[in-house]
Amino acid sequence: MSDEINSGGIFIFKMPANIYLNHPCINTMLNLYHSKDTKETEIVFDFSDTTWISGEATPFLGVLLGMSQKLGYNIYSTGINNANVRNILEKNNFLPTYGIGYKANDVHETTIPYTVLNCHDDLAIDTFLDSKVFSLIHKHINEDEIEIIRSAVNEISHNIKDHSTESAVYFCGQFYPKKNFIALTLADNGITIPAKIKHKFVSKKNDTDHDIINWATGSGNSTKKVASSGLGLFDIKTNIQGIGTLKILSNRGYWEQRSNGEIVKKELDFPYPGTLICLELFNYGHPNRLNGNYNSSDDIITINQLLF
Repeated sequence: MSDEINSGGIFIFKMPANIYLNHPCINTMLNLYHSKDTKETEIVFDFSDTTWISGEATPFLGVLLGMSQKLGYNIYSTGINNANVRNILEKNNFLPTYGIGYKANDVHETTIPYTVLNCHDDLAIDTFLDSKVFSLIHKHINEDEIEIIRSAVNEISHNIKDHSTESAVYFCGQFYPKKNFIALTLADNGITIPAKIKHKFVSKKNDTDHDIINWATGSGNSTKKVASSGLGLFDIKTNIQGIGTLKILSNRGYWEQRSNGEIVKKELDFPYPGTLICLELFNYGHPNRLNGNYNSSDDIITINQLLF
C-alpha cells in the first residue's frame, strides 16, 4: 500500500468518520467497497473524513486490502491527516505493515499489534500470543479467560490451515482502560462459514448467512464434525457469556452474542470475503462483569476519551 496515487482508473474507498466493528459501520463500508467499477485498477483507501478507528477493526480492513491485492488492484492510501487516527494506525502497526509511517511507541501498553501470520506456522502464532497478547492482558483477566482466547485463536488458525484456500490470519486488538474491556480480532479471507455449511447440508442452502452462523454456534452443531470452520463456536460462546461479547462476521452474515446472552443476527447487503471473529472481554473492574447488562454498543469511544 502506498500513499502516492498514480493516474488511471481510480476507485476512492471513502472511510466513514468513525470506524467500529458493528453492523451499521461494517455494512456501510461493504456497500462502499462493492460500489467500485470493474474498469478501475486502483483502490484508494481514503481516511480524510475519519476521526476515529477502533484498533480491533483493522483486520477487517486488512482482509479487504488483501483481497483487493489478490484481484490485481494497486492499493493506495490518502488523507490520514487526523493525528488521532494516524497515531492509532502507527501505534498498532497497521500502517507500518504496509510500508507507511513508522511504528509509534506504545507508551501505555494498550495495543495488541496488527499482525499477519501464516496459519501453518504454529510457532509464530504461539509466540505472538504469548509475547504480544497474553503479556498485555494477563493482569486484567483471569487464566480461564486467557484459555478462551487461546482456544479461539487456535481453532480459527487450524480452521484456516485445514479448510481454507488461503494461509493468512490477521490479528489485532486493543485494551481500553477507561472502558474496562479488551478487544481481540482474528480474521481470514478464506472459505466462509456459510459457504462450507451450505456445501455440506442441502437443507441449509436457502438459509440466510446469519442464521447459518447461529446454527453453527448451537450445541451439537460443531462445525468440526461437518468439516467446515472448525471454530468450536458453541464452547467459545458459552464460555464468554457473562464476561464479554462474541462477534462473528462471515460472508453476508453478522452475528453477535452480548454478555447477557442476547443474540443479534443481521444480514449484510454485500459479502465480506472471509470470516472475522471478535472477542470483547471485560477486565475485573467492569461494573457489568457477570451481571448480564453489557451491550458492546455502549462502549463507543469518543475522541476526548482517547487513551493513547
